Amino acid sequence: MSSNHGISYDGLKHALTIKESYLSGEPLTVTGAAKQQRLLMPEHLLSNDLALMQYDDPLALAVIATRDPESPMALAAAIRMGPHAKCKELITGVFEVVSEATKHELVADCAKLLTKNAFSPEAFHLVRTRASNHVVEIREAYRRAMGDNLRALLDGKMAAREFVEEFIELASNGNLRIDIYRRLVMKLMRSDAVRPSVKFMLLERLDRFPQMVKLQIVNEVNSAPDTPEYQTLKQELRWIYEAKQKQQLPHAKQTPINASGNADAAGPRITAADLVGRSQIDFGAAAGMHRRNSIIKPAEPTLKRNATPSIMTSGGFSTRELSSWLN
Repeated sequence: MSSNHGISYDGLKHALTIKESYLSGEPLTVTGAAKQQRLLMPEHLLSNDLALMQYDDPLALAVIATRDPESPMALAAAIRMGPHAKCKELITGVFEVVSEATKHELVADCAKLLTKNAFSPEAFHLVRTRASNHVVEIREAYRRAMGDNLRALLDGKMAAREFVEEFIELASNGNLRIDIYRRLVMKLMRSDAVRPSVKFMLLERLDRFPQMVKLQIVNEVNSAPDTPEYQTLKQELRWIYEAKQKQQLPHAKQTPINASGNADAAGPRITAADLVGRSQIDFGAAAGMHRRNSIIKPAEPTLKRNATPSIMTSGGFSTRELSSWLN
């Protein structure tokens, strides 16, 4: 397949890979400094100074613009696709399909505005400004929702299961930077103010976290001191691993697992690779927990941007503010 028209075999493969990521619930990542994997953010797509490799392909951007459940990512992808549509007639047609197929009205409006104005610099400036404001609005809404949920949990006004489900949904859908995501999860795991049941449920839902967060959680539990609470968490981690083994090999003989790292205990020690390396299991279902049928999310049309939002300095979330409620 020729790339003269803006479409190539590599681009098609990248688009299919991204589609599979959406189907499996795995977040999109990009290679950053020191070859570290980072979550793909709307700011990455909106920046003209970053080379995003597979995410610079118009077909890959079209998949994000039509399939991403959150409007900031979908909008940023559509805008980044715009210059391709301006230069290639075939991509112009794909861009028009994106404006019709997207889940988000704002994405459709911006795509139609670019097309109507022949992808002029003025039109690009207008939609980029709107997209940047929209990212801030959505992050502010998710930040408020996470803060309200955490206060309700610590005040005993919110059930542990409800909090964990909404925490994962809000953190994932709020385009949270991976380092902030990891830090917040670790704060929850380490805090004495958080009920142990919350920590158990975080372990039970291990497969719903990004890969980098999974590794951090497993390593944190493995390397923790042998206090009564962490001993229980290590037992829970061992149970999860054994349940995963049973699902992979239902008729195979199981090997005892030592989750505590105690040299006197029988069986090998669980590593992060054991729990996140092979096929995935819904740990919530394995433990008899069931996801709620609906997650309350902030309504996008009612959002209003603050003049000087504090979240801009921390990539969208004030970790100092959230962490202070755990101490």
